Amino acid sequence: MKKKPFVSSLIFWTVILGLAAWPAVTPHADLVCRVLTMAFLYAVMAMAWNVTALSGLISLGHAAYFGLGAYGAALMDHYGFAHIGWTLTAAALSAGVYGALCAAVFRSLRGATFALVTLAAVDIPKVIADNWESVTFGSLGLVGVAPLPVLRVAGLTLDFASNLLAQYYALLGVLLLGTWVHHKAMHSRWGWALRAIREDEQAAGVLGIPVQALRWSAMTLSAVITGLCGGLYAHLHGFVEPPLVFSAHLSAMPLVLSILGGRFRWYGPALAALFLYPLDQLVLHPVLPAGHAALYGLAIVAAVLFFPQGLGSWKK
Repeated sequence: MKKKPFVSSLIFWTVILGLAAWPAVTPHADLVCRVLTMAFLYAVMAMAWNVTALSGLISLGHAAYFGLGAYGAALMDHYGFAHIGWTLTAAALSAGVYGALCAAVFRSLRGATFALVTLAAVDIPKVIADNWESVTFGSLGLVGVAPLPVLRVAGLTLDFASNLLAQYYALLGVLLLGTWVHHKAMHSRWGWALRAIREDEQAAGVLGIPVQALRWSAMTLSAVITGLCGGLYAHLHGFVEPPLVFSAHLSAMPLVLSILGGRFRWYGPALAALFLYPLDQLVLHPVLPAGHAALYGLAIVAAVLFFPQGLGSWKK
């Protein structure tokens, strides 16, 4: 009975060790580091999305949490609290509060109706950020967001601000942490209760599972993690603007990655992110600069037709 988890863990750690060694053995290491760093970030975002999906709710509005996290970190930095601890706390809180509010307001909605209102909910913070010029600088966005810090530990300097390799390993660590949280969420009693709600909400309620409270906690946790991803994005790129961080692409990407990789497997979303995003940026973008984004639509079609349980289903 322990064979399957062991094999999954072995494959996962083999991939992680491969990623750790990758920059040392590949040409164009800077470009590869930059692309894979973003792949790690989007993998964590996809796993955060999947936490909400565990309860049977399909969200199309995670760009709202990502954008609020990015603006929370950028505004905290701009108005004088540049320490990474403060900015990421602001990112998590701004997204978490909005996620908790959405969970409370949309608690009676299910299926396509829920998906549509979450999509519409992206426009609320986007319009505010676009028009509250005295605070957010409107459509001009915020530039000059402080980079990640330079740490000095026992005489060793870790330059996360400008060293792409250091950023690569920092985000690899974030990926490991996000995967651990996702694994625990899926296989804990809390996660199994969410699955029970997904399968039969009324039966779960009869068995004593607090349906509304669990769905609220899942959406809030998902929003907090996505907000942290947005905050890290702001520090990595140094600027934010409404069309960039509240884009529909950021709402669709975690859904695509989770479905392609297999949203019922703890490694599924990360697997898809590590495959699809580098393929898009390193292979298709140079060849089709105007049409490379079609890959995400093709990925959904391929997953539905050939891998209905996701790429992770190849190993049973």
